[in-house]
Amino acid sequence: MDTDWAQGLAEGLVGNGCQYLSIALEEKGNEIREVVNRAAAKFNFPLHAEEAISEKIGYEIALTYSYGKKRSAFLTHGFSLPVAMDPLMSSIYTGVAGGFVVVALDATPSLPYGSKSDPVSLAMFAKMPVVELSSFEELGKGLERAFSLSEKYETPIMLHLDTKIAGGKVSGGGRPGRKRKADFEKNPARWAATPRFRFILHKKLNQRLKEIAESGTEENVTYSGGEGKDWGIVCNQANRLLIERWAERHNIPVLAVSVPFPLPVAPVRDFVKSVKHAIMVEDRFPTMQFQLPEKRKIEGRLTDERFCRVYSWTEDALLSLLNEVILGKEGSEVNDSALREEGQRKTPLRLFLESMKRKNRSLLVVADKTPLTMDLPADHFVSRGGAISFAAGYAHALGGEASKKIVGITDSAALLHYGMQAVTNAVYNTIPVRCLLLVKPEDEEAVKRFLNAMKNVAVVPLNPSARDAERRFLEPFSQPVTFYWTSVEEKV
Repeated sequence: MDTDWAQGLAEGLVGNGCQYLSIALEEKGNEIREVVNRAAAKFNFPLHAEEAISEKIGYEIALTYSYGKKRSAFLTHGFSLPVAMDPLMSSIYTGVAGGFVVVALDATPSLPYGSKSDPVSLAMFAKMPVVELSSFEELGKGLERAFSLSEKYETPIMLHLDTKIAGGKVSGGGRPGRKRKADFEKNPARWAATPRFRFILHKKLNQRLKEIAESGTEENVTYSGGEGKDWGIVCNQANRLLIERWAERHNIPVLAVSVPFPLPVAPVRDFVKSVKHAIMVEDRFPTMQFQLPEKRKIEGRLTDERFCRVYSWTEDALLSLLNEVILGKEGSEVNDSALREEGQRKTPLRLFLESMKRKNRSLLVVADKTPLTMDLPADHFVSRGGAISFAAGYAHALGGEASKKIVGITDSAALLHYGMQAVTNAVYNTIPVRCLLLVKPEDEEAVKRFLNAMKNVAVVPLNPSARDAERRFLEPFSQPVTFYWTSVEEKV
């Protein structure tokens, strides 16, 4: 996904009266910030966009705007959202006073088929309502829907943007929305709730989720496709356009859901009853099927292993599934590993690590889950910034010579945002940690300043293509914590 959609996002935020945008992205955050601020200046509207150094901080600042009855938004990757879970979970209980929209980009630029993260299931766990789009052309309307829901029910709303949704002319909106004045009303029972009052807020939360699920049915679901009665398809918005084209050729009705949580159960149940057989197509976790009272009335990821062949549906995999399940044609065997191999590029860094692992079977590679590392042959992927702590933990647990065979992999953004405490802890406790550090050009100075300030940390330049790379990598530790500095561009 490039940043062409950022102009539509900027105009949509201005058009819906949003006055603050916090951005926490691995890549292109500065470009998006500039696009948004230029749009605000063009329309002479007081929208301010800025980058946050972490998802937690970005979420908290944007949330505070909404406490003061202003509209605000937080833009981040879906796979990064767990970093903000502390304020996110609390905000679901307290709610908001103004509109607050969390724009979750399901995008990992270095992966051809997306990452194994699912912000929609995370939202269901946190009880955060979700609005989805099938095209960037709907971006302005999607923001309008999300902000209006947020203000009406006084709750944060997630706007889920999947990398797979269709492009076309990105539409954000027209004229600027209404400016709002900050006005924070003190209410200790809400903003400083103790457990007793939290219980009251919990009951209110469940009530407003019920109201959202039962209201606005016409906006929450879309009927299309054919008029047949044998089969019916319920799908999410990311797969909607492809499914509609296929279903229309085969006279099969389609129900597309734009609010996967809380699920509008009544129209889904009625749709399933109107056909003999029904299937549910959704990515990753079966969020919608999980919410149905009678889950076995419809086939999907919870009930049929054929729906689990891939984690996120590609066009070929989805058409293969529809042909096999509905038309009875044997689907081609498509799975995640095949798709990943098809789209992977054998970079020098990947070749270097593969060679190291072949020659050193006991090597244990622990990597952060980031766009720069997800294609690398790790034995264990962990949350961003966790590779150093996990490598230290493995070194402790295995001990002896085995501790010298532990390799952590992180990148400069993850180190600066989340990894500094882990490095400090390893140095303080003299834990032997060997870490491959992927440094982007824009982060070089900040990383150098941090590492130069640390004692007992060695920095070894490493060129994966060099003949002596493997020898240098396996040399004995000169310090308790050793970073092997590898310069990278935006994508590895």
